[in-house]
Amino acid sequence: MREHIKLPFYEGEFKRKKRGGGRIEPREDRQHFAELQISNLGMIKEDFNSDKQKFEQFFDPNLIFKIDLNQRVDEEGFIKFLERNKVKVISPSPEGKGYWILLAEDENLDEAKKRLKQYGETEKYKEFDAIKSFEPIPPEEKIGEQLKEKPLQEKEEAYLDVEIWRMEDERLEKFLEGENNKPGFIKFIEDKGGKVTDKLITENLCLLRVKINKAIFKEVLRLREISRIDRPPKPYITYQMLSIPYEKIEVGDPPPGNATAIAILDSGILSNHPLLEKAVADEIAVPLLYDNKIQEDKPQDDVGHGTKVAGIALFGDIKKCIEDKRFKHEIWILSAKVMFKEENLITGELEAKYEENELLEHQLEKTVRYLAKNYHNCKVVNISFGDNYKKMFGQKRQFALATLIDELAKELDIVFTISAGNLYPEPHDFPDRYPNYLIEENEKVKIIDPASSAYAITVGSITQEFGPLNRDPGDIFYSPALTNYPAPFTCVGPGYKGMIKPELVEEGGNIIYVSFDPRKTENIGGKLIVLNPKWIEDGKLFTVDYGTSFSAPKIAHYIARLFNQFPNYSTNLIKALLIASARIHSDRPSPLDKISFNDTDVNLMDLLKIYGYGKPNFESAVASDSNRVLLFAENRIKLDSVHLYYFYLPREFIETPGEKEISVVLVYNPPIRRNRIDYMGVSMEFHLFKNSDIQEIQRGYKTIQISEETEELIPDELKIKQIDLHPGVNIRKRAIHQKAIKVYSKRPDIDTDKPLVLSVISQGKWLKEKEYFQNYAVAVMIRHEATIEIYNRIREQIQQRVRIR
Repeated sequence: MREHIKLPFYEGEFKRKKRGGGRIEPREDRQHFAELQISNLGMIKEDFNSDKQKFEQFFDPNLIFKIDLNQRVDEEGFIKFLERNKVKVISPSPEGKGYWILLAEDENLDEAKKRLKQYGETEKYKEFDAIKSFEPIPPEEKIGEQLKEKPLQEKEEAYLDVEIWRMEDERLEKFLEGENNKPGFIKFIEDKGGKVTDKLITENLCLLRVKINKAIFKEVLRLREISRIDRPPKPYITYQMLSIPYEKIEVGDPPPGNATAIAILDSGILSNHPLLEKAVADEIAVPLLYDNKIQEDKPQDDVGHGTKVAGIALFGDIKKCIEDKRFKHEIWILSAKVMFKEENLITGELEAKYEENELLEHQLEKTVRYLAKNYHNCKVVNISFGDNYKKMFGQKRQFALATLIDELAKELDIVFTISAGNLYPEPHDFPDRYPNYLIEENEKVKIIDPASSAYAITVGSITQEFGPLNRDPGDIFYSPALTNYPAPFTCVGPGYKGMIKPELVEEGGNIIYVSFDPRKTENIGGKLIVLNPKWIEDGKLFTVDYGTSFSAPKIAHYIARLFNQFPNYSTNLIKALLIASARIHSDRPSPLDKISFNDTDVNLMDLLKIYGYGKPNFESAVASDSNRVLLFAENRIKLDSVHLYYFYLPREFIETPGEKEISVVLVYNPPIRRNRIDYMGVSMEFHLFKNSDIQEIQRGYKTIQISEETEELIPDELKIKQIDLHPGVNIRKRAIHQKAIKVYSKRPDIDTDKPLVLSVISQGKWLKEKEYFQNYAVAVMIRHEATIEIYNRIREQIQQRVRIR
């Protein structure tokens, strides 16, 4: 564990010694490369001819192979280049560089060989510079993790899931069903003694459930059309996990007296649940709260929702706790019951309702003030409910409840975590149009009140590793939302006035259906393990559920633990650390997989409005590592002023091959007003500069006037020195939680003899108080994908060169 490093604040002149630089190695000889790849294509063709003879009585095999790209390319332009080589792209790499899957329309590969030859002899076809190699797809790469762990036995006949490369419809149908007296792949399986028990084809997928033996498996594995083959998914959750007896788990002592408390505003809790009882500091029913006094009645969770939410807030990952057989209490729980059970007189179903005689806003205001006054360790409030009739879309004003939360967060200096809200996808949207219906600008998928709160950390859902229960081994329980994909039900941003919302995502479950009957969406494999509010009646400590309601308390759990770890840090810095740790997973559904952080703001917003800044990593928020360094600072700044910070990148970071990333987070807490055009009285932004002395940056800022009319607070002469962070400043400055990233796939054009300079700027809007100081926190994350030592180099440079303030 390595402590984060304080970011140096510039106070005066600073000089640094010169050091020698490095250089980029040139590519190998073009002619040698061309000759080698022509040879590779020849071997690919030769192997294909052999398999074609074996299978051509059933179908016409497709020549599918892969290329390895050594750099990112313009996808559309590169696809057109490949098509001129008579090659189609089936699947590009999600990262741009890396392996692309191709299908040859010219089985002899004559056009590709001809152009490669010309590339080696002339200056033509420079697109080949991006290709590292042409390669076959080894059969072992198609085997899934379960089959690797448990291979088919000689006499075993097993159900397997087979994924076919998603070729165009006509070619795919010809392969599966046959044509011109060739029966096709399905008939091939059946003639060999196997069965195809189910088939699912969508816009992006082709899946088969087959029952075959090891001999058939070996033949199928050779086919180039096969993308993946594995045993059917295992349940993510098993009933044995839900039924683990209390005696089999270790339940820790109560939290320390000064541990952080999370207030759960929900349907109450069952405080006598064996896993909750040691950590409940207080529980109140909000309508019984008058003049900061509590009535004698003890509120119970008669809805069941609050107990589930509280369990995740307390323990975080309950599944992991079960696997470890250990439940540790590090956080106090404060329960405020705002929802009550009511029977629907028409349907007879039990529903949740709010107290009718009092405004919900008033109930929330009284509750939060009471808890903050009586429990000084109450630093986090979780809200996992909202109003589905109030969606943040278009030019709507900020909602009343969201505004109240912003006021309370500012005044009481506490952190709110709020679920983004759940939507219920229409049958015509899910699964076939997933995730497109989340991307389209449609009011019904937008975040709900109070998730649009500027101060709150709004939390959306991503899917966990799932394994639906196979009630019939011949069925496919399926979801297009794979692990770490957006949950099909998560509401999306952006927030009020285009703020990036949600800021973070966490696991919230999935929707899984039976492929031949999409109406059957209830399956334990798509849900999270939560505490069972009916634990006595059911005889089980745990149950399952899904929704953004259960993503938000996971973030509250992280924030509370960060306050435990750093009790003297401000709420601004605690939030900055967690946001800095967040990353968007590289494995994403199409078309989101084609968007990177170096994309345009227009494209990037499609990613950010679903994932926010990604899923946080608690360990990264707490500590740095050898190849991942976090620099931080807390400060306060006058209106219309500039602060400068600086640091040096080590030469190893620049010269070592591999993906490099620099990200900056800014969090601040301005006054807000709902009746102003500018909701926030102060606007803040940041910029990062390279290849310049800090005095040059300082002189540049003296030449500009910081005023309301200024769109981008950066001197013209410094724009050429600015690092192009994404999203751009005009997107990120809409919010009080800001993050921007620069990803380098090649060597950065950064002079390590000069510092990187971070400017932090405040701009008064409707707030004009001359003596007002705006509090803020910044965090800079420097990450290299290679396992190299940059932490000590950065720390040493700071220790050698910083004059302590």
